[in-house]
Amino acid sequence: MSRSWSMGTCYVWRVLLPTLTLLIALVSLSDCFAQSAVTSFHTIVAPKPGEDVADPCQYELRILTERKRIHGLFVVFERGPELQHFYEEPEVAAFAREHDLAMLMPMGCPAKDHGDIDVDPNRGLGRALLTAVEQLSVMTKHPELKTAPLIVLGFSGAGALAGRLVGFAPDRIEAAILSHGGQVAPLNLDTISLSGAALKIPELILVGGKDGVVGTEVAYSYFSKYWRLGAPWLFATQNDANHFCNEDATDLILSWLTAILDNPGSKQASMGVNRGYYAFFRKEPTGLFDHDHLPLMGAVGLKFAQPSQVTPKDAVPAGWLPSKDVALSWERFANLPDHHAAVKP
Repeated sequence: MSRSWSMGTCYVWRVLLPTLTLLIALVSLSDCFAQSAVTSFHTIVAPKPGEDVADPCQYELRILTERKRIHGLFVVFERGPELQHFYEEPEVAAFAREHDLAMLMPMGCPAKDHGDIDVDPNRGLGRALLTAVEQLSVMTKHPELKTAPLIVLGFSGAGALAGRLVGFAPDRIEAAILSHGGQVAPLNLDTISLSGAALKIPELILVGGKDGVVGTEVAYSYFSKYWRLGAPWLFATQNDANHFCNEDATDLILSWLTAILDNPGSKQASMGVNRGYYAFFRKEPTGLFDHDHLPLMGAVGLKFAQPSQVTPKDAVPAGWLPSKDVALSWERFANLPDHHAAVKP
């Protein structure tokens, strides 16, 4: 009797096992598709009277994982095809999925008297951004977006806007990346005013040693002013880079953001605590000048040390490195060749 039962059981398993295996595979494949599927949404925010915005602002939201709560938004301001490429990079998408982030790209929004944006968020773009996020929270049925923290990344003029958004909405900004940030006076980085909670928000400031448009020194003065006040910022120079978008900086950006998001205490800016590293470098004149005739400075002799160690002599600070991985990425970034040189005539 037991032998017959055993033979019958074996027969049933031989029949059912392939079916069960197929079902398990299909479920796994379905989960995989759910993880990798990208759902896009669009919304428009019209300017209000008195705002310096000529046309309605457009926003594209990409949700990278359908079945999860969204923990934050990675906001990449549109500034041409290279920022679009960064926005669509597989490495960026993988990072966003890992941290349950959605991707948001603001587009257009020119000022009334010129084709570029007005980088003062109080004149329209700050309100428009937060309004767009609220509208998208309804469209996507993700109410958590209404209060989700924002990571903002901007290049050139949008970099100056990203820096100002930190002061405009410090309760919403998780981190800011200013890539070759700058704008004509009086809205350059040197007129950004931050205080209180805004000083606790990490910033990554990227410059190019050959950037004749915005240069290196205004950005460094901006960094230095708030570094002295305890802001958990990092200043990074790519010596070979001109005024181009941050494709060469992807590894550094994602390494830095990973360390920031994986260590929420970094927002408390516990400078002086024996955690992470401090970065240093020597300034070296390149012989070139920016549009305001300020000298361009390269970064040489890069070093990093724990906060308890002695500051290197003849070096200037470059800020806070939250991990060893970020420190090594920061060092590599300085000497990366400008990939645009390969396509220049």
